[in-house]
Parts: sequence; structure tokens; C-alpha cells
Amino acid sequence: MRARTTNASAADLLSAWKRHTRTALAATLDHRHLLAQEHYRHAQQLGLQLISAEPGDIADDDRVTAFVVAHLNLADAFAAAGQPGSSSECLHEAQQTLMSLQQQGCASPSLSLAIYRHLPQLLAAQAEHGTADPHATADVCASTSSILLNHPASDRQSRLASFESVHSSLH
Repeated sequence: MRARTTNASAADLLSAWKRHTRTALAATLDHRHLLAQEHYRHAQQLGLQLISAEPGDIADDDRVTAFVVAHLNLADAFAAAGQPGSSSECLHEAQQTLMSLQQQGCASPSLSLAIYRHLPQLLAAQAEHGTADPHATADVCASTSSILLNHPASDRQSRLASFESVHSSLH
């Protein structure tokens, strides 16, 4: 499942992910929703490449964070544009990708831990958007069900800000 990349290319992917995420956030704040969706889609694709790539110097938690945040942002952008079906699809796709990595047994222990740490964000967003599958939620994170509706990652600006502050060493 992993694509071969060098340390520099994983860092380049993360840098490009940050650039697209910042551009999309600025477009969102300017009410330029189509441009925001375009950049969030690019960030989503970069997040998928990051999670599939050899980590190099990029921590597994950072790779999973980029993947999850990209999907959360794109889902929010779809919801803001009145496209709840696309929002739901986006969140479901992210959850399925992470669960597939776990079930295939191809995730390292640190990647598995990062996935379990970030799944509640996806489940909280699904609950917020009214798209959570109760059976999948119970199977994946039964122990985290009490925090799903109150997860702090429900705001795009705070998601990027928290990623930036925690991961500022990656610049």
C-alpha cells in the first residue's frame, strides 16, 4: 500500500498540503466556496498520498492528521455549499480508508495508534453532519462515543491552527 518516496518528497507533500489548506481557508473566509473546494480537494489528495507514502522524517501522527483534516475541511465545504451528500461521502471515504489500513494489517504500530487517535474526529464530524453510521461507529470507537459530539476539531480554523502550532517544526 505504501508508495516509495524520499524524505524530501514526504516533506514536500506536507508543505503543499499546508499551502492548499491555507489557500482554501482564505477562500472560505472570502466566501469563494468553489475555489475553497478546489484547494480542499487538492489537500485531500495530498493527504491520501501522505498516508500512503513512506513516512521519512514525517511522523505518522502528522500524516494521519493531514489526511483527516483534509477530509474534515472538504466535508465542511460541501456542507456549506448545500451538498450534504458529498459531505457524507467524503467523511465516509476517509473513515473507510483508515479502517482499511487497520484491517489489512499493513499499518505500523505508530500509524495504527495515530489512526485510532484521529478516528474520533471523523466520527464527530459524521455525527455533526448527521451522517454517522451507528454500527460503524460502535465497531470502531465504542470507548470514545462520549466525546464524539464535543470534539474540539469541529472548526476549520482551529484545526489548521492546532496543526500548525503542534507541528511548527515541520516548516
